[in-house]
Amino acid sequence: MPKLSSAPVASSSGVRWSSEPASGALVASIDAAPQPSRNVIVRFAGFRATARGREYTMHVADGLSSREFVLLITHQSFAAREARFQDAPDVCSSKLRRELAADPGLVPGDCMTVTTQDLADYRVDHSSPLKKRERAKPAEPQGG
Repeated sequence: MPKLSSAPVASSSGVRWSSEPASGALVASIDAAPQPSRNVIVRFAGFRATARGREYTMHVADGLSSREFVLLITHQSFAAREARFQDAPDVCSSKLRRELAADPGLVPGDCMTVTTQDLADYRVDHSSPLKKRERAKPAEPQGG
């Protein structure tokens, strides 16, 4: 039986490609446990209005599993103009991505509440570049 080289030529999705030194043939072997995917996809799945506020459902898929999380933005946050309806799914996605970055194995449980600080962080991260820099003041005419 031909012996495989120990150095892989290429690797993807748990498959190792090696070349057989004597004949130069390309041989594939499948890893028993493929590496977990690091690409996490967060997708907005809808919302429902409740007595406390709006609950936003987000699906998270990482290639190996999928989970469903529910995040709440309170009516008070909308009424105080801390949150806008059109931004709410993105706000929830941003919060959920931060939580998953801190704990990749996060398990869905009770509804997560989007805090005033989460909303403030979102506004800072998404503020207009024009608001971030001072506009150049026109030169004043020289008196004469």
